Amino acid sequence: MNSRITTIEEAFPARKRPLLMVALVAGDPFVEATRDYMHAVVSGGADAVEVLVPFSDPVYHGAVLRRAQRRAMSEKVTWDDIEQLVASFREDDTDTPVVVSSYANRVFARGEERCAQGLADAGADAVMVMDLPAEEAASFRDELQQRQLPLIQMVGSTTDDDRFQKLARQARGLLVWTGHIGSDLTADLPAFETRLKQLRRQTSLPLVASMNVETGEQAARVGSAAHGVLVGSAVSWLVEGKGPDVDARLEAFVSDLRLHLDSVAE
Repeated sequence: MNSRITTIEEAFPARKRPLLMVALVAGDPFVEATRDYMHAVVSGGADAVEVLVPFSDPVYHGAVLRRAQRRAMSEKVTWDDIEQLVASFREDDTDTPVVVSSYANRVFARGEERCAQGLADAGADAVMVMDLPAEEAASFRDELQQRQLPLIQMVGSTTDDDRFQKLARQARGLLVWTGHIGSDLTADLPAFETRLKQLRRQTSLPLVASMNVETGEQAARVGSAAHGVLVGSAVSWLVEGKGPDVDARLEAFVSDLRLHLDSVAE
């Protein structure tokens, strides 16, 4: 398995602070800017970066990320662009894990083998597919595993214990809890905290939660229940505002998230 993801998985039991994963839509507003934003969020304290491949019908995501993907689609972002983006980031940062996420149609249009090989060659560390059920992921998972790229498993708020254990056995690197559909939370914070306590006892993998976090205070509460936090919509909202200081605003926002997450470190 790729060493950067292995580092997260193997080092986590001794880790004293929650993980912070930050998502950016590739190509919003253009690919070169996304590379700069990746560096900005890492400078702010992100432990890992998710690069989201834009799709024309992003049903999993809420309004802010849908708008970001529409803007990126107007830039005609291709898989070649994604690979070049990751490779360019790798020229300056050889340490930060990069997770490339996509919808299944884009993967199938590219071809599973070609997609896996291109991302491995570019220096990506893992892949996540929002709408690919575990039961239908075997062939793509195999292509990725041959290239030491884990397929990160997503876990919904309605997932029961039996299914969670099955998903956890297949998972590598980390698990992503998705506590929302679009921008609507499917579990309030008390229910989320209760459920995460139960799930944490069933796996040794870090559980990173996507709960529409917008503030440092929210990040701290989510991070105290999960092993980490995935933040996307709030970051895309800052990018949507544009202006000459987007990089600085992204870094400052992520720094505030990092500060609050560090406050709940064990």
